[in-house]
Amino acid sequence: MRNSPKASAALLAGALSGLIILGGFFTLTSGEWPIAIIDVFKIILAKLGLYAGSVRDVEAAIVWDGRLPRFLVALLVGFSLGGAGTIMQGIFKNPMASPGVMGIDSGAALGAVLALYAGLAAHSLFALPAAAILFAVLTLVMVFAIATSRGQTSVATLLLAGIALNLVFGALTSFVITLSTREFDVGRVIVTWLMGDLNNRSWEHVGIVFPTTVIALAGTLFFVKDLNILMLGEETASNLGVNIKQARNALLLFSSIETGGAIAVSGVIGFVGLIAPHMMRSLIGPDNRKLVFFAGLLGAVFIIYADLFVRLIVRVDLKIGIVTSLLGGPFFLYLIIKYRKRFEYM
Repeated sequence: MRNSPKASAALLAGALSGLIILGGFFTLTSGEWPIAIIDVFKIILAKLGLYAGSVRDVEAAIVWDGRLPRFLVALLVGFSLGGAGTIMQGIFKNPMASPGVMGIDSGAALGAVLALYAGLAAHSLFALPAAAILFAVLTLVMVFAIATSRGQTSVATLLLAGIALNLVFGALTSFVITLSTREFDVGRVIVTWLMGDLNNRSWEHVGIVFPTTVIALAGTLFFVKDLNILMLGEETASNLGVNIKQARNALLLFSSIETGGAIAVSGVIGFVGLIAPHMMRSLIGPDNRKLVFFAGLLGAVFIIYADLFVRLIVRVDLKIGIVTSLLGGPFFLYLIIKYRKRFEYM
């Protein structure tokens, strides 16, 4: 007897949640200083005021100030990137769409790099995320300005404009890196950040990415029915009463906020927003009301286990962004080959 769709979705949600919990277990207990899981629970409960027993100060600092914020940042960044990719693929009806294709990744990266180079990030923890989110939104505005003519916005032109801005912002970022090489410490920080990294993440970083994730998720859910209808085509959506311009602009704005918030605390981690929605869509279908959550959960699994891989298994200082790119690059090529018959050549 075949499982019902609801039962299958519940089973998948349980599996993804289980992987996240297991990843949290290894993140909190493993490392150069192994800590028993019972001691981890005692530390967390003690910090929450729910345990009056004694805990070791060193272990409390490792768990509460180091490993737990790092795990939560990985969880929130992965969920944000998965959700942002879901929005992009839904709007453009293209499995190869992602924030990177629209140039939002590159825009956010350029903003953050400028904040690092100008020294603003050294004076305020919120300067870098503010710059990343601001440039992500500005990139979106620029893409729409380029692609809009006489009040009409072409989806194909949006993608082309995004690709063009991707190249421009990438070149500008490289130029800033070249300037920063005169100051070794600044240049090293910029290059490390561009590779994607979760080292030394704190509760302040959690405080940055948590609100952007929640705000963007709430906004996406508000427009998620419109997103489902938009996937049927703009003419059909218009006939069904959807305000196409408002819904599309709002959804892309929320995607930019998610992407900017994630990049602000983790650096550039590519392809998660491409892979997670595509894989989940093949398992649970195209309904974005479910897909945004499932893609977010799978994105979180990717980041959590990529972080565990670079922290516990690899002996060299490998960055998360390198791992996701090594996985995502071949996957992107696979999608190109799979869908190449859809393209028309002139």
